[in-house]
Amino acid sequence: MLDTTLEQLRHHFITLPEREALAVVQKNIADCASQISSGEMRQQELEKLLNVAEATSATLRKKRERLEQQMKTVIAPREAEALQHEILTVNTELNTADEESLAFMEESEHIDSTLVAARAALVELRTAEVTATAALHEAEEYKKAEARDVEEKRQRLAETLDEKWSAAYELRRSQHKGIAVAKVKNHVCGGCHLDLSTSEVDLLKKETDENRECPNCARWLVF
Repeated sequence: MLDTTLEQLRHHFITLPEREALAVVQKNIADCASQISSGEMRQQELEKLLNVAEATSATLRKKRERLEQQMKTVIAPREAEALQHEILTVNTELNTADEESLAFMEESEHIDSTLVAARAALVELRTAEVTATAALHEAEEYKKAEARDVEEKRQRLAETLDEKWSAAYELRRSQHKGIAVAKVKNHVCGGCHLDLSTSEVDLLKKETDENRECPNCARWLVF
């Protein structure tokens, strides 16, 4: 059963809760870093959009000033009416540009506050990653020590076995994912987990150790 214990320890090593905890922290770090990167990229876009909107506003204000100056010099009603219409159009465009500028600034302020929080969270997550990494390393070393103890016991036991038995045992291990011997409990093979009938169990109990094998998976059985 030492090999079964070793297989269990290998499984435990792979599925350590500390490993999962570290993976969760690292995923959170990746998500947080991605959020920061996206926010910074959007800030750059908003800066460009704001510059364009402000330049547009400045151009429209100059155009409105020029039109208003022209209004002071015109006499013909039709010409004055045309200028008034053009001034109204410029005012509409200017309001739109100003509203866009305000929207860009408000979004930028919101992103700024989000980035401050995300950067602070990232610092905390980096600290948590260090802690989780240390915890995983400690847990791994503990499992490795357990496995070494079992391997040493296995080695001492193997040295007492007949070479023929050892060879047959290792062959079965290679054929059955490292588990050559399985325990029967409640008429169930511990290797393949299939049921054995009462008659099969009775016959197997009468067999020699070398011939007492599971009819389903061919592992040696112990009762």
